[in-house]
Amino acid sequence: MEKTKVHPHPMGVAVGLTAGIVYIICSAVVALWPIQSLRFFANWFHGIDLTKIAAPIQLTFNGFVIGLFSVVLFFYLIGLICALLYNICYAHCKKRDWI
Repeated sequence: MEKTKVHPHPMGVAVGLTAGIVYIICSAVVALWPIQSLRFFANWFHGIDLTKIAAPIQLTFNGFVIGLFSVVLFFYLIGLICALLYNICYAHCKKRDWI
């Protein structure tokens, strides 16, 4: 594999681990400041008042672990697919001497 190409597995691992770290931080913030977190994320959803649809469910350890595992796995697959598509696009452009 050329140096300018991306290896899919390490990219998947890096993206998955990054998502896991974000998930852990987000879980801590939501646990510490639940209402403020909902207000903050309402900005991401164009002002939808999430406090009106959020259920007051406490995050359990099992729920945290399942969520963490699924987020890491999901984003591993996203990173893997992203690297594979990048390599396909790179080969296409290289073949046509665009790069």
